[in-house]
Formats: sequence, structure tokens, C-alpha cells
Amino acid sequence: MDTFINLLLQFKEIIVALIAVFGVVLPYLGQRNKEHKLKLAEQKIAAYSEFLRDFTETVVLIQHDKKVGGKDADRQRMLARNQILLYGSDNVIKAYDKLVKFTDDGGEAGSSEEVALFGNLLLKIRQDIVGKTKVTVDDISNLNPFNRG
Repeated sequence: MDTFINLLLQFKEIIVALIAVFGVVLPYLGQRNKEHKLKLAEQKIAAYSEFLRDFTETVVLIQHDKKVGGKDADRQRMLARNQILLYGSDNVIKAYDKLVKFTDDGGEAGSSEEVALFGNLLLKIRQDIVGKTKVTVDDISNLNPFNRG
């Protein structure tokens, strides 16, 4: 034990310097991590907002028997999906995939299953942004554009 204490005394300047460095570096790294998480959260919100805006505009066009598509509309839709790919949580991407597979496999547009799948996507987006939530798919059904115009 005495040898350990003697060793510490010999290296006390180094130990003090290390403590000082860690006292500065660790809070700095913590702050940088917090800033990164905040920036990522802002990017997620922007990505989800753009995706839902594009989706809503498409639904409105369909409901009013207007032409959907064209080069610009397709580009806008693809860019919105790219943002979901980049910033969406795994659960959001999986929920979106289930919805797309349903429609690709010939699922009926506007059916209760499609409405439920889209409601689940909305819920996963909400959970990704706010974290844990007590809201269910049923609770947000009136916010689902498939249920209300």
C-alpha cells in the first residue's frame, strides 16, 4: 500500500493534469452530444413534416379527382421519402414498409386495414418525436386523413 501511495505522489502533477483535462473534456463532449441530439431531432421533425405535407397534398388531389403525378410531384414525393430513410426511426420505416407492401400487394385503397396501417405509421412517427406516449392508433383516428377529409 505504501508503494502505491509513493507512486501516486511521484505522479501527482500528472494525475492533477489528467483530472483537470477530464474536468474540461467530459462536459464539452456531453454538450456536443446534446447539441447533436437536438439537431437530429429538428431534422426528424422536418422530415416527418415534409412527408406528411406531401402525403396530405396527394390525398387532397385524389379526393377531388385531380391528376396526381408528374415529374415535379414524383420528385417531391421521392425527396420526402429520402428524408424518412435518413432520419426516420426503425419503427417508422417498418410501419411505412408495411403500408407500402399492403398497397403493392393489391390491398384495397381506403379499406379499414389500410386506414389502420396508416394510423400505425402516424403513431410511430409521433413516438419517434415525443418518445413514450399513451396515445393509441384509435386515439389518433380522427387525425388520420383516411378517416377525415
